[in-house]
Amino acid sequence: MLLYFLLSAAAAAPSQVMFPGDLNNDGSANHFDLLPLGVAYNRFGPPRQPASLEWIPQENIPWPDVLPVSGVNLGFVDADGNGLIDTFDLEAIALNYDSLQDLAFPEPRPYILSDTFFVENPPELRLRFEPNVAAPGDTVRLIVEYIVPDPGAFPPTALPLGIAFSIGGLDTLPIAPSVRIFPDTLPGDLMYVAATESQAQFWRSVEPGRIEFAAAGRGMGALANSRKLAEMLIVMEDMILPFAAPVNPDSILLINTLEQVIALKAMGDTLTVSSRALPAPTAFASAFPNPARHFLQVQTERPLHFQLTLFTPAGQAVRRQKTVLAREAFLDTGGLPPGMYFLEIRTAEGVQVEKVILQ
Repeated sequence: MLLYFLLSAAAAAPSQVMFPGDLNNDGSANHFDLLPLGVAYNRFGPPRQPASLEWIPQENIPWPDVLPVSGVNLGFVDADGNGLIDTFDLEAIALNYDSLQDLAFPEPRPYILSDTFFVENPPELRLRFEPNVAAPGDTVRLIVEYIVPDPGAFPPTALPLGIAFSIGGLDTLPIAPSVRIFPDTLPGDLMYVAATESQAQFWRSVEPGRIEFAAAGRGMGALANSRKLAEMLIVMEDMILPFAAPVNPDSILLINTLEQVIALKAMGDTLTVSSRALPAPTAFASAFPNPARHFLQVQTERPLHFQLTLFTPAGQAVRRQKTVLAREAFLDTGGLPPGMYFLEIRTAEGVQVEKVILQ
């Protein structure tokens, strides 16, 4: 009789309604969903049947455990529904990144953690450009460093586990540059989520000029000590005007293995985009015809390796041609709208810019 009662109670237990990728059930699939995955990594529970990674409401049997501070049932964290919380659940974040929902049960709530872990000398998040002055055509490294001044401040049961943040400021550049992100995965102890507008490890786009990033240990305190979190390569190929872009991390959330919030200091950096050199009085190359219709021809006094790039007045590169060692080269301009352009002639000896008209 008792066994029958327990089975009946289990059968009558209310089911969850979840969306794969929204691991913290806050109504959105984004980089913050990596943090619950880090906290609950390697936990087991009832599988979801049938299970799909599609962004549709799916019935889910509640797990017996919840996240320690937010109280989110671990059934939401098991995004792929196989009954085990592991790295395969990252795929649901990837497929559904930036998707929104308001139909989950229990209803979605903001991922606000009320419990904190106080340390007198908190960790720091630092952004650093190398170099911090660039020009069109250059590649700049944005290095993300995580500093722990006092590792002994954290007991083994409450080590820093995961961090999520955004980087803003690149939208202040004349044209948002392309960004590639290389997280620090060499030790093999970090999972990560990284997304930008133009390139992303997770291919849903974010706001122009922003980077969203998260890193978390697999159920362990992978952020207990200082380390580099990522390098971000920024290609300044579409800039032509002088400009300064201060970038700063924001919306930062650092948690420990108990899902408690750890205070964090943050420090940004500034990237200066320098202008291209104006034509020197003693120009080393000549460009003709000007006005041009179908092509531009460039001649130099002696053989050189050079690169020709045609920019719009807004600073966008529309044509580019590299040459082998030669005294002349041709740049096809067919199909471009008529108007004024800037032709950059770049060699190892210098840079020359010519204003040209296309008819």
